[in-house]
Amino acid sequence: MNVIIDKKNSITKDSICAIGSFDGIHRGHQEIVKYLKKLAGTEKNTGVITFTPLPFFVLKKAPIFYLTPREEKETIFKELGIDFMYYFTFTKKFAALDPQQFVKKIATRIAPSIVVVGENFHFGRDRKGTAKILQALAKNYFSVEICARIEDDGTISSTRIRELLLLGHMKAANRLLGREYSVSGQVIRGKGKGQQLGFPTINIKVPKEKLIPLEGVYKAKVLCGTEEFLGAMFCRHDLIEVHIIDFVGDFYRRHVTVKFLERIRGIAQFANDETLKSAIARDIEQIIHHPKSDPFA
Repeated sequence: MNVIIDKKNSITKDSICAIGSFDGIHRGHQEIVKYLKKLAGTEKNTGVITFTPLPFFVLKKAPIFYLTPREEKETIFKELGIDFMYYFTFTKKFAALDPQQFVKKIATRIAPSIVVVGENFHFGRDRKGTAKILQALAKNYFSVEICARIEDDGTISSTRIRELLLLGHMKAANRLLGREYSVSGQVIRGKGKGQQLGFPTINIKVPKEKLIPLEGVYKAKVLCGTEEFLGAMFCRHDLIEVHIIDFVGDFYRRHVTVKFLERIRGIAQFANDETLKSAIARDIEQIIHHPKSDPFA
């Protein structure tokens, strides 16, 4: 897959593109991708037009925590069969473009034949542009197809998924994503506490801009290469530590992906190592044999 930032490239000409932030690439985003691939068939290149950083973090001056940081987003779109990603660098100056100027940028820089957006798409200064306005303004440059929003007890959105993750409602968040929420990174050395307790762990170096769900103990899956393992994960905003159940080996410096399945409990303080060992043993027992019900799932 080609990655293009703020410049022309012949692969984009006459392509079928989707435009949006696409943080999370949830089920609603996936439906847009399916539709644009159907439109493209085997004759046209497919692309995703997006922004770096995402507009929300520039306009709201919020700390940057992505559901899918750039590398992860590119991996997922590549797996979905997209041919290229085009990034506009999003600044306050870019945000000040009026809707007509934004449309002209797409036409001159990318020159697609069809653009696909969700019905809640907004663009241009003060987000005054809507999907219908895009359709009207673009009629002399490219055609615009509008996809209906996807509902699941409410509209599926990145904001809703982010809120569920921060509350620890993993099953509900994963349902809206259409896959398990995950973090990927290199295995690094920890303090060795788990080894001392008889429950050795791997520690994951997570990208600093990645959103980490509510702290606690989670049931998890660990993927390394083609292998997959069940794990008990301790999660904090600055630490991902996983005991891989019934595994003996060394993942040091290897790249792994950890998938969040469900939250078992919050973080607790223990009087001594023996009570901590007992708690970990109970966590593992629950992870293996007793799935926890989630009222939001």
